[in-house]
Amino acid sequence: MWKIFEPYFELLFPVVCPCCGSSIQQPDKHLCNWCAGERFEHSGLDPDLLLPDSVKLQFSMWNFDKGGYLQQMLHNLKYNYLESVGVDLGGILAEHFLTVHHRQLDEVFRHAEPVIVPVPLHKSKLRKRGFNQAGALAAGFAKKTGWKIISKGTVLRVKKTKTQTGLSAEKRTGNLKNAFLLKGKVELENRIPVIIDDVFTTGATTFELAGVLHKKSNPAVIVTVAKA
Repeated sequence: MWKIFEPYFELLFPVVCPCCGSSIQQPDKHLCNWCAGERFEHSGLDPDLLLPDSVKLQFSMWNFDKGGYLQQMLHNLKYNYLESVGVDLGGILAEHFLTVHHRQLDEVFRHAEPVIVPVPLHKSKLRKRGFNQAGALAAGFAKKTGWKIISKGTVLRVKKTKTQTGLSAEKRTGNLKNAFLLKGKVELENRIPVIIDDVFTTGATTFELAGVLHKKSNPAVIVTVAKA
């Protein structure tokens, strides 16, 4: 029955890119080819970034565009429940990550298997937003890579932190101190955590999480959509 009305539904409610508003012809896609491909400045690995011992490398797909299309899309992803967009974006993130740096990745994962760890939300924020945008990104990332996502409840965000916006690097680090708690251990032993988040700024959040995971795992790989 749905097949009969589907063309009319698409005329009344056309699928548009959540980033730029362009019409999308592929029903299984949420971002247009331009926004998913070449609209934003590519970032990649930063060889000058100082990483803690708990982090092997950090990768961001695009450079953050303050006040631009990317910032608006990531804001909508986080606060307007665009879970399917997050899954699609996670798959795009995986494609960029795997193809651009495959030689380095072969070396990183030569002796240990990856396990995907989306940055967890505090339960109060999760209740307010309805979903975790990092979890949606991780789902798309896992679908594309075939890598396992760590079991829910293994890593918890137990500290209700203030927003990081406007804080100095030092205050961001202090704000996140003791924010995460590791409950499970088996899934991390002899694994490389692949930490997934939307934006990498100073690294306070992902570095703190990596430090907690490193008590039971190899150094982590941090992967984000954007780098500010």
